[in-house]
Amino acid sequence: MGKYIVHSTLRPAGDQVMNQTGGHTYLADEPLVAKGTDAAPNPVQYLLGAVGSCMSVTAREIENSRENLTVKKFKVDVSGETTSLDDGSSKVTHIDIKVTAETNLTPADHQAFLNEVVKKCTVHESLVGAIPMAISFE
Repeated sequence: MGKYIVHSTLRPAGDQVMNQTGGHTYLADEPLVAKGTDAAPNPVQYLLGAVGSCMSVTAREIENSRENLTVKKFKVDVSGETTSLDDGSSKVTHIDIKVTAETNLTPADHQAFLNEVVKKCTVHESLVGAIPMAISFE
């Protein structure tokens, strides 16, 4: 489908990292308690945001491909838990995803649409099996 390249450069301030991809630049950092400068989201927050963003973009792409579908509202709340390991590293151990959506579809078709969003979301599908995830729909 595509190849993506992100260049990440550690800056001299705290844990700040400048990321560049295409014509976009964005900062990542760590909170003050982790000796960062809290100038931007941390990498885990970007990961969680990637899940929510990907699901939202996927919903729009599905809507654009169907004449009979109108997405009136689509919101994704994502939370994650991390744990520290014995060797001093850490990892994301669980992700909770809550999707709130309103469409013009019947309840059965609405649920099928939500299931399709999850299945077609590149980021979610990339994390399946690597991180336990729970998804709820409202």
